[in-house]
Amino acid sequence: MTAMLPDFNLVGCGRLGRSIAALLHTHHQVRIAQLVDCEADAARTAKDFVGAGEPGTLDSFRPAAITLIATPDDTIADVAAQLASRVRHGDIVFHCSGALPSSTLAVLRSSGCAVASIHPLRSFASPARAVADFAGTACGCEGDDAALALLGPLFDAIGAQRFAIDPAGKLLYHAGAVLACNHLVALMESALRSMEAAGVPREAAWPALRPLIDGTLANLDRVGPRAALSGPVARDDRATVLAEWAATAAADAPVGEVYRSLSRMAMTLTPSGGRLTPADLEAPAAGDRQTD
Repeated sequence: MTAMLPDFNLVGCGRLGRSIAALLHTHHQVRIAQLVDCEADAARTAKDFVGAGEPGTLDSFRPAAITLIATPDDTIADVAAQLASRVRHGDIVFHCSGALPSSTLAVLRSSGCAVASIHPLRSFASPARAVADFAGTACGCEGDDAALALLGPLFDAIGAQRFAIDPAGKLLYHAGAVLACNHLVALMESALRSMEAAGVPREAAWPALRPLIDGTLANLDRVGPRAALSGPVARDDRATVLAEWAATAAADAPVGEVYRSLSRMAMTLTPSGGRLTPADLEAPAAGDRQTD
């Protein structure tokens, strides 16, 4: 006889939440019960995407064996407090925040729930693509043993590669993920703005830059950051670095600051004692920057 699937509620029907719900549903790991959101349209959209579940709001929330709170980080604790009187002893509640520990749900633990956090290291900008490509996704996990004992096999079944994380280090862990993913997008925008300021339109700049980006990622895979670094900082081309900092700052102040900050980071990968020094890249007062 087939084992009965646990009921699953999603609270917060954004891109990550509906992606996880769809994965668990299509891999036959849970029975989708409720899809809850403060926006009725969002709940209905989630139902269409997941292919199951009853759209609703927190007012209509009914307890389930497993509940995922996938609201924005700033509201997770508040949502947990609203659910504290409506969950059952033994229910599992988890969130997928990379920055917040599972103890953000402590009020639910006091109500008899086991709580956890499982954070997928994947972009959910496109839920359909995230679902299609999820297999092999690394997921940082921490929380109560009872919660992880149930949730772990479910995430294994959808292709997660789980690893344990210390909740005390989650802000640094998540900052690393933000730098590698979200800020990579910001860096690419900076590169495109610089190209545009030079007269190269975006539609020409991106296909020109893409092989350079792919080659850099391949080098990072092969030899790591220190050996993969190239360009004017690696060559100790002081005059070029200072001139490009000045040029980018004059064309677009945020791009200039990105160039300066990343040049300072790049210097940590190069030997000391060269012509370019950290003092060269200290932020000067307006109008004080000089180049040679």
